[in-house]
Amino acid sequence: MELEHINPVNICPAPGYSHVVKAGNTVYIAGQVGRKPDGSLAGLDVESQTDQIFKNLIAALESVGGGLENLVKTMVYVTDATHLAGFKKVRDKYLTGNLPAQTGVIVKLGTPEFKIEIEAIAFIP
Repeated sequence: MELEHINPVNICPAPGYSHVVKAGNTVYIAGQVGRKPDGSLAGLDVESQTDQIFKNLIAALESVGGGLENLVKTMVYVTDATHLAGFKKVRDKYLTGNLPAQTGVIVKLGTPEFKIEIEAIAFIP
């Protein structure tokens, strides 16, 4: 099986890794943070960052011919449990119906301004 490495132009450039790796019908999306394509932070609150993350996930999935409906699993990393409510509020605007499997972890992210990071796995038939 051949791997396809993709860095969509409408996602902030990845420093030393690929945003998307497609292995057959399975797509692995690197952890996305609330950075706009120009590298600026979407906002300091979890809702703004989550909204930008979902825009990044859409761009990543579209780069392989998919969409949010192709998500199989998301891994959500927040810096404080209180951020989960804001994440869910925004998530529910983007994801309806059958939701992907999800893991949530409270962590310390590499940049203090980041409140949330989401990585994902998708299946493109």
